[in-house]
Amino acid sequence: MDVSLFARLIPEILSQHNRVCLPGMGSFVAVEQPPKLIKKGRLIKAPARAIVFSVKESWNDEWLEQAFAAELNRSMPKPEDETVAIRNLTLCLEQARREIAQFVVVVKIQFRKSGVFEIPGFGTMKSDDKDQVAFFQSPDCSIDSQAFGLPDLAIKPLYTVASIEKLHVKRSVTKRATKSRQRISGWVYAPLGVVLWLVMLIIMIFVFKERLTPIFERLLYTPEERSILHAQGDTLYETI
Repeated sequence: MDVSLFARLIPEILSQHNRVCLPGMGSFVAVEQPPKLIKKGRLIKAPARAIVFSVKESWNDEWLEQAFAAELNRSMPKPEDETVAIRNLTLCLEQARREIAQFVVVVKIQFRKSGVFEIPGFGTMKSDDKDQVAFFQSPDCSIDSQAFGLPDLAIKPLYTVASIEKLHVKRSVTKRATKSRQRISGWVYAPLGVVLWLVMLIIMIFVFKERLTPIFERLLYTPEERSILHAQGDTLYETI
């Protein structure tokens, strides 16, 4: 019995069909694993496919038998007669079934002895008292060649939680201080602006007094009153 052949055939079948049965024991099943955060949120684990073992799925899908028989058939000389080729393939299939049945018996015997059976390059099977089987996939075994192939993504956080809270507090204090300064500035600058406007108005009246006098007279006096003022002004000028 060649255990290394099982270690090579089972992952190949799982990459194509997501399931391969060990008759009388259960099945290896490929399950999809979504992306997840690990290492305290500093690494995004890429989506992948992992291998589990289910004792409930014990029906024979014959994938392993067919792959095993094809492997045996390739090692035989290629016959020229089609009838011989069919007979050889039938013999290989029967031998594959015997080899797989023998493999299952060896696994069960090893479970009774130590509860552990290792398939080098594929993984380790462990059985408990309740006849449940757990499978631990080997790091050297991968069935993602035609699935995802995405690398893991490392994340470097910009701030810690405490730093973010401090930043929010600092921004709130800054906003309140800015609003307080704006209110104080409004109360101070508004009266000062009015005083400056009045001063500028007085200066302009004093500088442009002669040019503004006719305007003021038109605004303050009627035509009759202006004629009386001008007559009095002319009389005063002649007297002088």
